Amino acid sequence: MKNHITVVIAFMLGLHISAQAQKVGQIKKKAKSNSERRSSERRSSSSSSRGSSGAGSDFAGAVCSSVLDGCVTGIFNGVGSGGSSSRSSDRKTKRSREPKPKKEDHHYFQLKASYGFLPNNYQVFRPGARVRFGKKRGFGMAFDYRYNYLSEKILEERISYITHDIQFIQFAPEVSNDVEIRAGFGFMRDEFNEFYPEFLAGFNALSDQTRWNFGTEIRVASDFSNGTAARVEWGSHVQYALVNNPKFKVYGGLRTKVASYFGVGLWSIGLGLTMRVY
Repeated sequence: MKNHITVVIAFMLGLHISAQAQKVGQIKKKAKSNSERRSSERRSSSSSSRGSSGAGSDFAGAVCSSVLDGCVTGIFNGVGSGGSSSRSSDRKTKRSREPKPKKEDHHYFQLKASYGFLPNNYQVFRPGARVRFGKKRGFGMAFDYRYNYLSEKILEERISYITHDIQFIQFAPEVSNDVEIRAGFGFMRDEFNEFYPEFLAGFNALSDQTRWNFGTEIRVASDFSNGTAARVEWGSHVQYALVNNPKFKVYGGLRTKVASYFGVGLWSIGLGLTMRVY
């Protein structure tokens, strides 16, 4: 009897470990199935739109014509009223105004990489780069790229799922000397050449005096064709300045991620390295 109970327990544990180990495989399978569905929908929509292309072009031509007429009318109206507006602007410029102090530029280039090794049945590797152009304690814009590599080994076979995450419109104002807020829009492109719009929000706090670097961010990539989320991710980091020069900094520390890909959840804890050049 005891032997039977031992066999049953071992079998249940084996099923549980197998289910936990095949996270990346499930994600890859669901991503591939979603890509096939989207491809089929694109083919059917393109074939149905061919018949209505003539009417659509006539409508587009009418819209463009009306827009052009409005622009021309606006230009001539602007020319007619230019004399009065220029006189009023001349009076305003004559008023003495004290010049506002210019804010100092605060551009930087950043490279970062993180490796999640816990839990040990799959690995997460995420290198990336960011460029910010803006003012110190003022408005800024940034461009952000990240290579996202999920991997696991099942029965001596390596299974992976790869995405390229690009934030091409990202607002990055500095609210103080130490805190930067980021909010942006871009897309997630996976290995099946599918593009999913992605929204990002987060903040980063760097203190020159204590040498610590804290931050967190949330990413949401949606599939609007069926109302599902291709990915929902929340990450955070705590790092310490290994090199703390005014124009060059290197941080090292812990990074955590909790994510859901097509309804399949996974998490990771690992190490991260960040290099920033001002």
